[in-house]
Amino acid sequence: MTNRKKKPLKINTEMRMRYLKHITLLWVAIAIYSYNETKTKTVADNGAVAKTEDLRPNIIFIFADDWGYGDLGVYGNSEVVTPNLDKMASEGTRYTQFHVTSGVCSPSRASVLTGHFPARHRVHGHFAGNEVNAKRNMPNYLTDSLPVYLPKIMQKAGYTTAHFGKWHLGGGGKPHGDPSAPEPKVYGYDEARVWNGNGPTWKGDQKWPTTRFMDTDTLWVQSSSKIAVDETIDFIKRNKGKQPMFVNLWLKDPHTPLWPSEAQREPFKGLSPSKETYYAVLKDADYHIGRLLDSISEMGLDDNTLIVFSSDNGPAGWGPSKKAGSTAGLKGRKVDIFQGGVVVPFIVKWKNHVEENKVDSTSVLSTVDLLPTFASLAQSELPNDYPIDGENISSILENNSFTRTKPLFWEWRFPRENTNHWAQGAVRKGDWKLLFNDQIKREELYHISEDPKENNNVTKANPQRVDTLKQLWYDWKKELPE
Repeated sequence: MTNRKKKPLKINTEMRMRYLKHITLLWVAIAIYSYNETKTKTVADNGAVAKTEDLRPNIIFIFADDWGYGDLGVYGNSEVVTPNLDKMASEGTRYTQFHVTSGVCSPSRASVLTGHFPARHRVHGHFAGNEVNAKRNMPNYLTDSLPVYLPKIMQKAGYTTAHFGKWHLGGGGKPHGDPSAPEPKVYGYDEARVWNGNGPTWKGDQKWPTTRFMDTDTLWVQSSSKIAVDETIDFIKRNKGKQPMFVNLWLKDPHTPLWPSEAQREPFKGLSPSKETYYAVLKDADYHIGRLLDSISEMGLDDNTLIVFSSDNGPAGWGPSKKAGSTAGLKGRKVDIFQGGVVVPFIVKWKNHVEENKVDSTSVLSTVDLLPTFASLAQSELPNDYPIDGENISSILENNSFTRTKPLFWEWRFPRENTNHWAQGAVRKGDWKLLFNDQIKREELYHISEDPKENNNVTKANPQRVDTLKQLWYDWKKELPE
């Protein structure tokens, strides 16, 4: 009997030991699995953070309207008051040879979105009423059928995209634009609020659900920079820490109408009426750009945000700008394809990347370069069958100068003799720039690095170079639609 009682006890002990052993092994397996899962997740999370924060910056592109090369203190104007943009230049790099692709608004803006010279899409002048567009052999809006647009490329790369401010690539309501033009969101924006375009806008300082031409609204004219910057700051606050952000902030100022309030005019009392008006508008726009820069810093986004400031063309030759707008001595103004019409301010800030308080006077840059450059920063490859007129200039963001290999072309189909509007075509290759109009048999050649103000026409001394550059332009012309 005694033996029978001990035998079950022995079996129970063995079973218990086996059971405990299996439980222990199970817990060890679970612990190892959990550790590996945690480790993998941490590496994945760290990789995602690194990719978003370190490799792919937020990009804010501020594009002013008719802001001349000499309309900033940091570009040599001692009368204007632009402390925030001057500070941005001191915290980054400013460039003296940045070119837009036209002396007027819509063609210049089309190049930002497409990476093409605007003549490729028949955008020869500003979009106006449909009858005017037809007379100019222009469409009523920038085509929406291309495989590539800058915001769409950024959107596909995982960026949250937005456009706030002026559009002027079609639409805006009769008689100024085609009501059937696509909304800006069609081109790749997650959010948009615009004027001179179809889509949501503002009425005064209130959000408005439908398109409306704004230039008769005094409150809006006095507040346009404020409300566009407000919208941009709000967008950044709502989206920071999620995906990288791309924002086109396109200001109205200092385009006409210019109706600053008495408070905005006050600092410039005693100057001429034109300067009082024009400088008041510049100062107000600069103030609100400063608010944006401060907000980006306060949100801790400085290290990972590339901020670019530029303008769509030179200062206007009418209204207050005629006497107050400055090209810093460059020949020509808005409309012209001389340097004063197509060379504009270009300031770049990216903390711990772009060198501070630097002036780059050798890199020859253009708006057609923005699309391939921003796409590169977003780590997005462009389709092989989409030829880009620009070049990837991202080397300048690591403080290297850029040597251009592609020529720059301009076409202006509405020339007028006896003014700087006479030039119908222009091409720049290296340091040389040729302007010409075969209908009136006029040519002017300049060595831009030695003669940036285009004062010394050296055509007679360089007939072969003139012929070579003109042939380059005509070869390009063959690629264009009629």
